[in-house]
Amino acid sequence: MRNLAKVLLALSFVAAGYRHAGADAARPLRAQLVGHWTLLSVEVVSGEAIQYPLGHDVSGLIVYDDAGYMAVQIMQGNRPRFASGDQANGTLAELTAAVSGYIAYFGTYSVDEGTQTVTHHLTGSLFPNWVGTEQRRAIVLQGDQLTLSSEPIAFQGQTRVFRILWTRQD
Repeated sequence: MRNLAKVLLALSFVAAGYRHAGADAARPLRAQLVGHWTLLSVEVVSGEAIQYPLGHDVSGLIVYDDAGYMAVQIMQGNRPRFASGDQANGTLAELTAAVSGYIAYFGTYSVDEGTQTVTHHLTGSLFPNWVGTEQRRAIVLQGDQLTLSSEPIAFQGQTRVFRILWTRQD
């Protein structure tokens, strides 16, 4: 019985170290996405040039669950507060700043292992034009860092590719 306990203890250490030893790459990509990811940066990529449309002071979270649901929240750090303190009573300038400094949507997701992409099937979005659409993102996973890159999308009158960097929280 004592030997069995030692074997079980050894197996638990192996299982705990499995993820940290780079073994995640052997798991399906969908399984690797499941969890909570915290935002590192939001970049617009154009050739070699990189811009930060929301600045460097950003925060956010993306969540993928086992049941196939996802949600994302991205916030610019320096959005001005409403003078009235009333969410439903902002000035046009306050409302514009609030919306232009925030990205939020939710829905379900599917993963294409062959193309290394995730498709977000949007049920709701702060940007009304995205409700009911599919947003496809290329996936690069390196350890606990996730990079999602958009297909070219319209932004500020130009077609741009966004690259969003995340770090795992669980």
